[in-house]
Amino acid sequence: MKVALKLFPLCLGLLVAVAMAAGAPSSCWADSSAQVRLAGHVPARSVASARRLGRLPAVTQMRFSFTLPLRNQQALDDLLRRIYDPADPLYGRYLTAPQFTERFAPTVADYEAVKRYARGLGLTITGTHANRTVLDVAGPAAAVEAAFGLQMHQYQAHSGHNFFAPDREPGVPAAIASCISGMVGLDSSAAWHTHSHAARATEAPMATPYQIGTGPGGGMTPKDITTAYNLASVSANGAGQTLALFQLDGYTPSDIAAYASYYGLRAVPLQNVLVDGFSGAPGSGAGEVTLDIELQMALAPGASKIMVYMGPNTSKGVLDTYNRIATDNIAKQVSSSWGLSEGESGSSFLSSENAIFQQMAAQGQTVYAAAGDSGAYDNGSTLSVDDPASQPYVTGVGGTTLYLSSGSYNRESTWNGGTVTNGAGGGGVSAFWPIPSWQQKLGNVASSVMRNVPDVALNSDPGTGYSIYFQGKWWLYGGTSCAAPLWSAFTARVNQQRAAGGLAPLGFANPVLYQVGTGTGYGTTFHDVADSTTNLYYPAITGYDNATGWGSFNGANLLAALAPASSSTTSTTPTVTVPAAPAGLKASAGNATVALSWTASSGATSYNVYRGTAAGQEGSTPVRTGITATSFTDSVANGVTYYYKVAAVNSAGRSALSNEAYATPTAPLAFNSGVYGTIGTTTAKIQWSTNLASTSVIRYGTSSASLTKSLSSSTLVTSHVLTLSSLARRTIYYFQVSSSAGTSTVTSPLYYFKTQ
Repeated sequence: MKVALKLFPLCLGLLVAVAMAAGAPSSCWADSSAQVRLAGHVPARSVASARRLGRLPAVTQMRFSFTLPLRNQQALDDLLRRIYDPADPLYGRYLTAPQFTERFAPTVADYEAVKRYARGLGLTITGTHANRTVLDVAGPAAAVEAAFGLQMHQYQAHSGHNFFAPDREPGVPAAIASCISGMVGLDSSAAWHTHSHAARATEAPMATPYQIGTGPGGGMTPKDITTAYNLASVSANGAGQTLALFQLDGYTPSDIAAYASYYGLRAVPLQNVLVDGFSGAPGSGAGEVTLDIELQMALAPGASKIMVYMGPNTSKGVLDTYNRIATDNIAKQVSSSWGLSEGESGSSFLSSENAIFQQMAAQGQTVYAAAGDSGAYDNGSTLSVDDPASQPYVTGVGGTTLYLSSGSYNRESTWNGGTVTNGAGGGGVSAFWPIPSWQQKLGNVASSVMRNVPDVALNSDPGTGYSIYFQGKWWLYGGTSCAAPLWSAFTARVNQQRAAGGLAPLGFANPVLYQVGTGTGYGTTFHDVADSTTNLYYPAITGYDNATGWGSFNGANLLAALAPASSSTTSTTPTVTVPAAPAGLKASAGNATVALSWTASSGATSYNVYRGTAAGQEGSTPVRTGITATSFTDSVANGVTYYYKVAAVNSAGRSALSNEAYATPTAPLAFNSGVYGTIGTTTAKIQWSTNLASTSVIRYGTSSASLTKSLSSSTLVTSHVLTLSSLARRTIYYFQVSSSAGTSTVTSPLYYFKTQ
């Protein structure tokens, strides 16, 4: 008889020790009554206002994700505080993605435990993530209902949108609950929306303050933006910087090319990153993707590239797409113009999203998010704010109406179209996140205990909007969707200047933005909106407010504050020389990765990495350019030896190549499946598999505290089968299996079986 074996997962910790000491064979698979209900998965508001259509068909294939909590949270909080404190020795010393994973990601053991749990439920693993915080799975609705003790129902919202949702919070065995922070995708009620408003350029109204730009239809052009926001004299144009856009739709490349050609802009290279099988085809939200790309290009025309991350418009797609931006860790300035009212996201999703944004902050990535276009009423009816703009490690960008005088800046007011439908700049108080440290000393925030939004703002009024080329025609676009990508493009200019001065990237912007905002130079670095106009509720007052945050950037002045020049100056411009070759290149192998590090070259503004599969064969074409740090992690195939060299780059040219370094990435030894067996009266055949050929060992005994007997095989195999014999009848045996390959050993949790 083949039976499922009783298992204590590795993440149980003290719970395992207590259960074993009590002498009761406990199992996270066997006792369905010992369940923990995970909160934050039932969209109560959506369900309450919808019409129930019936049960979700049992055969419906559901795709969702388990999310795992970060490890060492207190240490991570301390690190984030220190790397953003200019007085701390760790200031600006960001982590690489592998370093973050090593220190703060869930352990390999916990990730494997959740994998085994998922497989044991009859679910298929459809995707894994390098930082081990998300595990993508799929399975029929019937399996989901049985696994989590709930029913899946179908609903129809007042809008006509059909969705499914669970009737109660999912239950998981207490034994596995410590490994799982939540599940994303058990309901489909939420659909993320853009924060933009558009009108054909030929149909735009012609009344003040409309038509302030010189582009088609009177929209703002790249030159209009730089002139209005005091960037015309700034030489930095984003050179050497990579920008990223979070998107839930596709775009048409010819639209982007036409925009660049019309304004004589350099065509910034675009790199599409498709997540969760998304096709990249343009749909109903393609206008959002197009305007984001064009506005980033308008303000950072010298950027190395714009990475367009595109995923499905589902909660799983949203989480996986943000996580890919974090684990790639290529772009140091990121923009998102898609959002959902904070109350509609669900606490489980918000917490899982926050873990990703913490990783981005630790890696020095700046994230800007549109604060919404419904003013203080993000959900359309009650005071509320938008996610992810309200996230504590995201910079929320609100909206203003810009007034010019002869093309130059005159003033700004809060964008307020009069109603939620007509649009207004998002802002208010989070109902979920406590007030962060950088807001705690402000005296004029709407809340002294919860996170206040937005942090900054920029022109977003559709009437003073931007000329965007989309679907072969010119349109006028407004909304905070326009403000967020412009702030990220401005940050590319800041980071270019910081790199030239030997500084690390800006990273999470809020600590320094609030420091500047409370400083003596606030009036010259920001355009403060203090005319008592509102975003339908909160007034714009002197200094920070919940309508426009600190206001918009006064380009050259804020750039100088965020990227200060060296204290040593001369009356003449120094001659720029080609930097020396980087020294001390080292390569460290990982699982499908090679981590590189080298010593900085004086005068270098960026670095190029060259790769080959034979010594001295790195070639002349780099695999990555524009690296501003002195480290880089390359994603490659396991089992191949890769050879690397690095060159330093500045405006004078490229250095000679560094020394050569090489490494051979390999997958770590791991269990490929759960452990199962065939139990007889005096024998037990135990089976398991590993991803690499390895030896086999079973340690067993009649006491869980003393596995005194063992059986082993030195044959290197991936399918392991060992048969225990001479066992006592009707007796409980405890055991663990181990496999070793080279210096690596993996050991299972404690199992038990009872002979017949």
